[in-house]
Amino acid sequence: SCPFISCTICPTAKHGYSEHNAARITVQHRVAKVDGFTVNWISSSTSHEEGQPVLLLCATTDAPVEDVVAATSTAITITLGRGRTCELWASAPAILPLRPLGGYDEHILRDKLEVEWAASTMKEWGMFVQPNLIERRDIEELRRCVHAEIDSIEHLLQTHQPDICIGKDSFQFAEIASRGHGRFDYLLQQQPQSACSNSSKARDFVEYTIVDRVSSILERILDGHITTSNSKKKDIEHDISVVYSKPGAPHQGWHADGNHQRGATDAGWDVHGWNGQLAPPYALCLFISLIDLDERTGYTQFWPGSHRNRGLMGFGPVAKLAEATWDGKCNAGDAISYDYRLMHRGMPNISSNVVRPVLQVLFRKSWYVEKRNYGTESIRQKSEQSGEAAAVA
Repeated sequence: SCPFISCTICPTAKHGYSEHNAARITVQHRVAKVDGFTVNWISSSTSHEEGQPVLLLCATTDAPVEDVVAATSTAITITLGRGRTCELWASAPAILPLRPLGGYDEHILRDKLEVEWAASTMKEWGMFVQPNLIERRDIEELRRCVHAEIDSIEHLLQTHQPDICIGKDSFQFAEIASRGHGRFDYLLQQQPQSACSNSSKARDFVEYTIVDRVSSILERILDGHITTSNSKKKDIEHDISVVYSKPGAPHQGWHADGNHQRGATDAGWDVHGWNGQLAPPYALCLFISLIDLDERTGYTQFWPGSHRNRGLMGFGPVAKLAEATWDGKCNAGDAISYDYRLMHRGMPNISSNVVRPVLQVLFRKSWYVEKRNYGTESIRQKSEQSGEAAAVA
């Protein structure tokens, strides 16, 4: 069992937010110790339940959870009177990150990024947002190239893998992988110098324009030098892909793209552990939407701060319940950078005819190789082998 338990306890305030501050102060003073164990109240936030405002309080303690809930309920009743309820919403083997009372935007979004601000924000929240990384005129051309490339790779798939039902079947090839139910991850591979394809245009734009715009920030965060076609140092590699979801694609489950590495420390039980104890990131993702994202097209929903502790895996539904999520409803050209360990999920595409394409650049330390997203065999391999066998026969 874990040495501490993180509890989100919610006394409901029927008269709105005016009582929340009084309730928070009361609990901190009256429920400082339970059954001889110290209770450390470390954060608070707000949520809603059946339309009523709810105060969320997060604590770490060795005391039995049910006794902490009972003590909190008693303290609330004594101070604010009857008519309030208090219940346990979650307990976890790690501190549950809650949404700041003022929301996330003031912490993670800035029109003009400064290197040190970005590095600090990535440490604390595991993500930051940069509006208008790509201008509209470039977005239109890039979107055209990417859609043409999607058509090309799917035609290749139908030609060489006719048994696969695109949009329903799961598959993993070296070039493209299905994320299930209309979700795909297509790798924009390096083209020969003589090639003049849409793939090379899209990739070259990212390679020579986008990477240059973000390199100083990402090199500071990953503590290295980004590898390009002109560079000799290879501290940080990068992979360029298009993640796209077709109409009808459902929401994903909560997940992190990468795990906390074996032997690496997480933030632990120190509320400021992200600043000194948490191992630095080994990989970052840069998301750039090629269309405006809204409820119809879907978007990526993040749980800021969830990169801090490995024990948070599996607790994504708590983030939704506690309204601790941040919705990536971005405009075309906006960029979201996030720690590979940050929990997130793709939301459903409920549009009737809009494919949701997102450029993704994975920046990673050279020793880390992503093995989960793609397969090792080419789309062409099976059909080529069949053709060789027929020729021999």
